[in-house]
Amino acid sequence: MQVAESKGIKNIPDLANYLGYDSAEKLYRLKRDQEAKPSVDIIVDFSNKFEDLNVRWFLTGKGNAFQIASNYVSDSFISEVSEPSSHYGLKPNKNKGKDISVGVAPLLPKVVTVDNNNNEVIALVPHKAAAGYLNGYADPEFIENLPSFNLPGFAGHSHRAFEVRGQSMLPTHHSGSIAIGRAVENLDDIRDRRVYIIVTKADGIVLKRVLNRLKQDGKLILMSDNDNKTDYPNYPIDPEEVLELWYWRASIIRESPEPGNLYNRINDMEGRLTLLQNQLSHLSPQNKLINGNG
Repeated sequence: MQVAESKGIKNIPDLANYLGYDSAEKLYRLKRDQEAKPSVDIIVDFSNKFEDLNVRWFLTGKGNAFQIASNYVSDSFISEVSEPSSHYGLKPNKNKGKDISVGVAPLLPKVVTVDNNNNEVIALVPHKAAAGYLNGYADPEFIENLPSFNLPGFAGHSHRAFEVRGQSMLPTHHSGSIAIGRAVENLDDIRDRRVYIIVTKADGIVLKRVLNRLKQDGKLILMSDNDNKTDYPNYPIDPEEVLELWYWRASIIRESPEPGNLYNRINDMEGRLTLLQNQLSHLSPQNKLINGNG
């Protein structure tokens, strides 16, 4: 509030009103979390309203709160502070009533979506947006335009949903289903033969079982569940190829999947047996006696 007091503003609601915000919630979040850093939008809003604000002090607490020369936030500085940091900033989503939090860790998502109560929601990456996701996964504007939803039992961690396309993970994961994954911070956390959603530089978004061979060979082995290894071979990737990693937790199936070949054969045998039993039950007693004496 030190900066606000220079304009005679004594409380957060008045400050929000001075900045032109409909709600003071984003400012209250910064007040509640002393480690939080303001979003680029908030920085620009403050610098526009408080022309002599020292933006470096505003971000780091170092130096003086005000400077003699008029200060502005240049495009290059916005680009710099919008890079992922070890803190979370907040960016309002005016279209959907959600906020965008920009954060970082080695592999954690650069952008997460939250609702008006600051609870994370699950952003869905449909198939048509998959190509753009490689360029937009760290862009708040791209993420905020994705559809999102809540699911019980998925609170407390960052989750994202991806539409599955292709046959490589049959019979366990079907094309058209929605795979929901929990963010993984470090490649060392990968557990062998578990299913992960991997966002890669070269292959885009893939759903695969993974063998962690980083310590032995410096590679991750991506494995398909499909038995047809001619069309769906396993292959290694370098860890540098991984942009994001999501541990598969659940899938939403839009239609009943086709059963496997073995299941079909068992069904066929059961069907034939049922027909045979039905034919036997309709035999006349005389035929039954003859067949019994035969």
